[in-house]
Amino acid sequence: MGLECPVIIILISCLCLVGQTAGIYGGNDKSPKKGADRCQEWEKDLRDNLTDPGNITEYLKSLNESISNLSPGCVRSFSLNVSLSTLMELMEFLNMKYNILNPGTRKQIYKWVEGVYTETPGHCGMGHQNMSKPKPNGKQPGKPGKDKDKGKGKGSWITLHVLNILGRFIVQAPISALKSIADGKNSTICQLFNTSSDLLDKLYDLTPVQARIFLNGLNKCVNISNEEVISNLGQLVCFYPFKQLESLDKKVVQVLRKELLKCRRNLKMIYQMLVKNIKANTLTTKGLLDLGASVVGLKVSQVSNLTDQAVAGAVEKLKKIKGWSKGQIKALVKKYQKVENVTADKLKNLGVLVSGVDAKTFDKFKGQDLLNAFSQEDVAESSNAMLPVQKNSIMKRILQSVKIDSVLKSLPASLVSQIPIDKLKKADIINLDFLSQNKPWNKGQSVVLINRVKDQLNDVKNISKLKAVVKGIPCDLINSLNPDVAKALANNPLVSSNQIRCFSIKFFKKQKASRPNYFSNLTLEDINEFLVSYMIFQPDIKELKLIPRSLCSNMLQLITQVNITLLPRSSSRRKELLDYATNCLNLTASSMTKDQGNSLGSLVCAFSTEEIKNLNNTVFLEIVDQLRECGRFDGEKKKALREKILSAYPPLSNWTVDELIQLQGLLAVLQPDDFKLIPNSDDIKIALEEILSSRKSAENFIPPDFDNSANFSALYQKLFNILNNKSESSRRRRATDCTESPTLEKIEILGEANNLWTADQLRCISVEDFINSLDILTEVTGFNNDQLTALKEKALEAYGMNITNDQLASLKMITLGFSDEEVKKYFTKPDIDTIGAISDYKEWASNEYSSRAKTIVQNFLDGREGSTLSSIDLVGMGYFLCTLSSDQIKNISVTAYSSAARDIGNKMCPNIETLTALKEKAVQAFSDVKNWTGAQLQEIGVVAAGLSAEEVPQLMTSAVSFLTPEAVSQFPPNVFSAMTIEQLRNLGPQNYGAVTQAQRDALSKEKLEALNENAGNARVIGGAGSIYWNPVMMLTLLVLGLTAALH
Repeated sequence: MGLECPVIIILISCLCLVGQTAGIYGGNDKSPKKGADRCQEWEKDLRDNLTDPGNITEYLKSLNESISNLSPGCVRSFSLNVSLSTLMELMEFLNMKYNILNPGTRKQIYKWVEGVYTETPGHCGMGHQNMSKPKPNGKQPGKPGKDKDKGKGKGSWITLHVLNILGRFIVQAPISALKSIADGKNSTICQLFNTSSDLLDKLYDLTPVQARIFLNGLNKCVNISNEEVISNLGQLVCFYPFKQLESLDKKVVQVLRKELLKCRRNLKMIYQMLVKNIKANTLTTKGLLDLGASVVGLKVSQVSNLTDQAVAGAVEKLKKIKGWSKGQIKALVKKYQKVENVTADKLKNLGVLVSGVDAKTFDKFKGQDLLNAFSQEDVAESSNAMLPVQKNSIMKRILQSVKIDSVLKSLPASLVSQIPIDKLKKADIINLDFLSQNKPWNKGQSVVLINRVKDQLNDVKNISKLKAVVKGIPCDLINSLNPDVAKALANNPLVSSNQIRCFSIKFFKKQKASRPNYFSNLTLEDINEFLVSYMIFQPDIKELKLIPRSLCSNMLQLITQVNITLLPRSSSRRKELLDYATNCLNLTASSMTKDQGNSLGSLVCAFSTEEIKNLNNTVFLEIVDQLRECGRFDGEKKKALREKILSAYPPLSNWTVDELIQLQGLLAVLQPDDFKLIPNSDDIKIALEEILSSRKSAENFIPPDFDNSANFSALYQKLFNILNNKSESSRRRRATDCTESPTLEKIEILGEANNLWTADQLRCISVEDFINSLDILTEVTGFNNDQLTALKEKALEAYGMNITNDQLASLKMITLGFSDEEVKKYFTKPDIDTIGAISDYKEWASNEYSSRAKTIVQNFLDGREGSTLSSIDLVGMGYFLCTLSSDQIKNISVTAYSSAARDIGNKMCPNIETLTALKEKAVQAFSDVKNWTGAQLQEIGVVAAGLSAEEVPQLMTSAVSFLTPEAVSQFPPNVFSAMTIEQLRNLGPQNYGAVTQAQRDALSKEKLEALNENAGNARVIGGAGSIYWNPVMMLTLLVLGLTAALH
C-alpha cells in the first residue's frame, strides 16, 4: 500500500502534463486554419456596417478620429458584396482621409474596390460598368506571367465612373492597369480630362512612372503644349516631359511656371530645362525676378555669372525660394556680400540663404542679434543645411550673452539640439507645460529635462503631456510609476525600444506576482490589458507556451502586429514568435494560405530558408509587401528568396515596371547577371530612378545588428548601363577616349551610382559640368583612391593652381584625393570654415591619411597651443581631432571641450590613446566616472570608449543604457568584458546591436546570457548551469520515475 499514493500522484501529474503538452504543440486540434482576425472592435463595426442596408453617412462621421488606424489586414476582410451607394459614400470618406491612412491600407483599399468590381459580376448595380470576368483557364489568380494574355484588360474594369469612385486611390493601381486606362483617344484618362473632375489636382503622390503613362495617354487626345491644357493638367504638370519643354513659346512657358507652383516634388530638372539657355550675365534684377521659382534651375556656373547688383536687388525674392543647392547658395551669398556688408540684422534679408554665411562671420555678431534673426522662420530654416561648425558658432555667441530662459523661448527647433546640457540645467523655465511643446530635444537633453520634473510624472495627465522628451525617461523611473501611468507612457509612439522592454518587464512581473501559474490560468480579460508593444520582448517563449491554446488566437492578434525589426537581426525571439504563430494557426509554410500569410505581419521576416522555399507561389506574391519591409536578407535566405522570385514571377526578359515597383527593396536579392536579362526600356529606367531615389543613405551610425539596409549595387549598375546605352554583355572597359563621359544630366540621375564611373571616365567631365555637379559628386560614398585622385585633378583644372580656401571647402571628400605634397602646397592656411567642411570623413583619422591630416592640422593651428582652441575650433576639426597628441588634448580648455563635447563624441576616433586622453578631459568637464549620468554619457558619446577596465564597472547601472551605440562598438574587448552582469543586462537593445563579435567572445557565459536578454532572450534562472524544466522533459523524467517506483 506504501506505493499507491505516489503512483496516483505521478499518474495525475503525467495526465496534466500530457494535456498541457498537446495544447502547446497542436495535439489533435482540428480547428480550421484561419489567419488571426486583425480587426479592432471599431473596424469590425465598420466591416459590418458595409453590408447593412441603409445610409452610412452618419456612421462614417463617428470614424473621423479612428480611421487613421484602419489596418490593411482588416480591409482584406471587407465583404465584396456592398451596394453601390455604400461603396461611393465610403470611398468619398476615405478619399478625404487619404493623407492620414497607412500606405499599406491605401493599397488594400484599391485591391478591395478591384475585388468588388471584378469578383462580383452584376452585383450592386455594377454589372453595366464594363467589368472584366475572370478568365476560364483554371489557373489561380495572382501569378503574374503565367497567362499568354498577361496585361490585357488589367484595368478594363476602371471606367470613368469607377475612376471617380477610386479617386486618389488610383495611384495604388499596378502599372499595367494604368496603361490600360490611358490607351487610345477615348481612354478613361482622356474621358476624365474632358470632364469637370478635379481628380488630377489631388494626385499628390503620383510617381514619375505613373505620370509618364497618364501624360502619354493624354498626348493621344489633347495637345499638352497648349496653354489651356497645361492649366488643367493638375499634378501631372509636375512631371512635364523634358523633350517638349524646349519647343514651348514664352507665353506658354509663363503659364507652365505658374502651374508648377502647385507642385510639391523637386522640380529642379524641369526648371533647369526652362532656364537652360539664359545668359546669366545679361540678367537685370527685374529679369531675375521674372524667372520666379524657376530661378532655382540656374546652374552654379550661371549663378556665378550673375551681376552682384542683380543678386542684391532680387535677394528679397530669392531668399523665399526653396530648393537651392549648397553651391548655388554659396555663390549667391558671395555676390550679395560684395554689395552689402552683412550684419546680424541683415541676415533677415537672406532668409534660407543664410546657410551660405560662414562660421567666422557668425562669430562676429552679438548673441541677441543672432537670436532675433533666427527667430524669423526662413532664417531658422536655413540652419537645417548648415555644417556643425556654423551651428556651434551661432550657439556660442547666443549662449555667451543671452540668458538660457530667453534662448529657450525664442530658439528655432533646428538649433535646439545644440544647447549643451550644462546650460540646460540652469534654465528656470522648465516645467510640464514647457515640455509639452514639441521641441526636438536630443536624448541627453531629455534626460536632464525629465530629471527636473520627475516628481510630477506619476500622474496619467502629466505624463501624457510629454512629447519628444520622453526618450529621457530611464528604466528606474519607469519601474516606480503606477501601472496606469506606465501604460499611458507606453502608448506614446516616441518611446525607445529599451523603454518598451522596461515597460513590458515591469508589467508582466506585476501580473505574474498577482497570482500563481499566471500564464497557465490566463483569461481573455487579461489579454485585453496587454499592449502590442509589450509583445516585442515579453512574455518569453516558455511563458507563451503555457497560455491555454484556446487563447492563442487572441494572443496572435497582438503578436502579429509587432514590428520585429525592433529586435536585433540575430535575436532568436524573432523566430520564436513566428513559430508560436504558425503553431497557433496549426500551419506550415507549404500549407499556408494567402490570408494566413497576410495575417503574420512582420513575422514573415523570420522565415527560415526552408520555409521560404516551401511557400506556395501565390502566397509568396501576396506577402511580398511584408517581405519588402524586412530590409536586408543574407546568405541562404537571400538565395532562397531569389529562387522564389524567379519561380513566382514571369521570366526576367518579360519584366515590366510592375515587377520592379512591386519588389522594390527585394530586388537586392537578385544577382548582377539577373539584371542583364531585364529589358533596358525607358520605363524600366524611370522605375529604377524612382526606387533608388527613395533610398536614403544613413547619416548616423547604425548598430550592425540593426542594419537592415539592402545592397543596391546591382540596381545602380543596371541604371548606369541603361543610361550609357551599354550592352549588358559587354565588359567594363577603360574609356580613355571619353566616348562614355559623365555629363551633368547623367550625374544628377545617377546620384550614389556615380562611383561606377572609372577614374579615366571621371577625368572626362567637362570643367563646367564638374563645377555644376560638385554638390552631387561630393555626397557620393564609395569613391576609391583612383577616382578621388581623378576628381582632384579635375578640381585643379577648374580652379587653377591658386585654389582658394572656399574652393577647397567646396570639394569636401574630394580633398582626400590630394597627395602629401599637394596638401603641403594647397592647404597652407586653411581657416575654420575650410576645416569644418572637409573634416567629417573618418579616413583622416586612419593611418593611410595620417601624415596629410597632421599637415592640415598643423597649418590650421599655425603655431597655436591646444589651450587657445575654442569650441568652434574643436567642432570644426571633426576627425582631424583624432590626430592630436595626448599632450595637445590635455591642454584643451575644459570650457571649450564642454561646449563641443557632443560633436566630439559623434566622431569615432579609432585610436584608443586619443579616446583615453579625451576621456580624461571629460572627467575634468563633468565629474568622476562613478557619477556620470545618462545625460553625460550621451554628451560624451564615443569618448566613453576611452574608459579603462577598472573604470567601466564604476558606471551607474541605471545610466549604461544611455551609452551611445557608437561608444559601445569602440570599447576594446578586455574593457567591455569588465562590465558587470547587471550593467550588461541593462545595456539596451540598440547598444546590444552594436556589440562586436570580439567583445562577445571576451565575455563569460554568465555575462553573455545577461547581454542576450537585451535581444529578447529569456533570463536564465539560476545563472549558468540552470535548467529549464519544460513539459516534455518533466514528462519523460516522471515516466522514468514511475517505472523505477513500480519495480
